[in-house]
Amino acid sequence: MVADQTFRLDGEHEYFYAFAEGDQLDIEVGLVTGSRIKKVELIAWPDRVVYSGYDLDTLVSKRVTIPHTGVFLWRITEQGLGKKVCRFVIYRTAAGSSTARMDTRVGWDIKTRPQWVVERRRVEAGKKTDSYSISGQVSVPGSKIGLGSNRVAYRFELPSNTVQWAYRIGVSQVAQEARRKDAEVLAELTKKGAMKLVAFQPQTALAAYAMGMAVQLTTSTAGEDIEYALVDAGNLQRFMQGADQYDAYIWQGSVSVDAQRRQHPLGGAYAFALKNNNLLESVEVLVEIEAIVETLIFEDEFYLTPQ
Repeated sequence: MVADQTFRLDGEHEYFYAFAEGDQLDIEVGLVTGSRIKKVELIAWPDRVVYSGYDLDTLVSKRVTIPHTGVFLWRITEQGLGKKVCRFVIYRTAAGSSTARMDTRVGWDIKTRPQWVVERRRVEAGKKTDSYSISGQVSVPGSKIGLGSNRVAYRFELPSNTVQWAYRIGVSQVAQEARRKDAEVLAELTKKGAMKLVAFQPQTALAAYAMGMAVQLTTSTAGEDIEYALVDAGNLQRFMQGADQYDAYIWQGSVSVDAQRRQHPLGGAYAFALKNNNLLESVEVLVEIEAIVETLIFEDEFYLTPQ
């Protein structure tokens, strides 16, 4: 849609637009109140008439092909004292992909600056959504009655264009069972058609959860457990040196498997600081991350500018 204008019709009303050669315009013009319009014109500026109509009825539809690239005047004229309200709508269909994206506005006074040139510029045309998967497993030793360290880090890096993300973390066997149950839930939702209206189709329940969909992931505090914190590099160093005071984006204690959705922090290097409070037994911890990534898409836009 190029235009959708409603106004009180009295005298001449002029609207300027830029179109490209081969554009097909579908124009609808008519009166909301009153009957018959004295005159409508589409003029290739300054004086070539492309279409004109006289004494038009209540509603007229017209298809016009633009002969050349340039500025066009759409003019509606009425004389008399009748109270008429007019509305017109213009739709544009480009002749091809090279002019599909075009700025149809004429942003200058064409009457004082009648010459123009054709330019192109790169503009944001949309976003592509995808998911970026990270996973791994790490062994967290027991404290061995003070004879060893029960602290381990799982380091990871989120892409710079991450907009939100989610993770599942837990003792390996329990976490794997939670992943299996969540996959069954996603399969059932897909079967019911709950994912059909989503532009990006998530491949895992964790990815669907990261996108903000109504998927409840499995969590547990039963069985072997761990303590974890999401930290940056500086606080990870303090944690690994044995400090109990450090800053974390989130801290959770005594979890067997946990899942969280995050919008902060985003792109960059981070770590899960892991601690095993079991004195003797080490535990295998599974970490899975799904980062939702949005990549900007740019296209060439065609426009006119005064010379």
